[in-house]
Amino acid sequence: MTTTVTNQSKTRLLAVSECLCRPEFILACLLALIIALCVALSMIKAQPIAWAGFGLGLTPTLGLFAVGVYIRQFKNQPRIAQLAIANSLFLGFMGITTLLIYLRFPISELVYDQWLMQADAAIGYSWPNIIKTVAANPDYGYVLRFVYLSSLPQLFIMVAYLALTGRAETLNQALLAGTLSLLLTTLIWWIAPSVGPSAFHSLPAGLESQIGLVTNSNYAEILRSLAHQGLEVIRPSDIVGTIAFPSYHTVMSLLVVWYLRGTPLIIPALMLNIMMIPAILSHGGHHLVDLAGGMLVFAVAAWFATRSWMHHAKG
Repeated sequence: MTTTVTNQSKTRLLAVSECLCRPEFILACLLALIIALCVALSMIKAQPIAWAGFGLGLTPTLGLFAVGVYIRQFKNQPRIAQLAIANSLFLGFMGITTLLIYLRFPISELVYDQWLMQADAAIGYSWPNIIKTVAANPDYGYVLRFVYLSSLPQLFIMVAYLALTGRAETLNQALLAGTLSLLLTTLIWWIAPSVGPSAFHSLPAGLESQIGLVTNSNYAEILRSLAHQGLEVIRPSDIVGTIAFPSYHTVMSLLVVWYLRGTPLIIPALMLNIMMIPAILSHGGHHLVDLAGGMLVFAVAAWFATRSWMHHAKG
């Protein structure tokens, strides 16, 4: 009986794997490994996690993945199938890497932020001065706020456009580059954690409210608390962005612009993401060198995404 059940499970897994193209299969396996890593780390560190909450958050991921596999296997709608599977993988990686990041807290001392601020100072960059400059024109500051918050919607618009216009190969490369860069960003941050200059500076009263600063004093206090104490229980409701170097907002901007090149959406994407540079520096609470780190991470991930073995099995 046990052998029969095992064989049936293997048959189902084989059927699912045959419905996935190679990049999707690679990323689905990576996602499963990262989930297993999070479970292992939580046990090793004795870190309580609200698994029910994270499980609920993964429901859209599993649902979209199942819908995509079903459509690809039984319906003649390959573009819709790819759209569903790509979105499911992006959502899954974003959710599980967030948990992986939080398993790094607490951090004994934020020494890397000190080094990054020294590097910024050496080239004349100051985050408080950037905020003061932006706040001199509050309307511009609020525009940058909305630009900064547009990163994730832009990513899903890109996925939808590439899928629905039949640019399957481009979408596969974007999917690989986006997820590999997210994993590389997380790995670098685990080795050298930094939370950004907002946690180390107090801005003049009323300045942050003039532009609706995203990384405001409350946000900075959360970052300091995470670094020093961590969380008693990691819950989805407590999650905020914590990575300074390398900047994943920079990666997302490059991702959108690079993989929409040659399409009618490149001009609005380019215009919006040029404005993303000051938005990341101000509302993102970033060191200037964080952007350089994001560019390098994207370049490495995009290069790997073009390797033939990522798309086709040898032989």
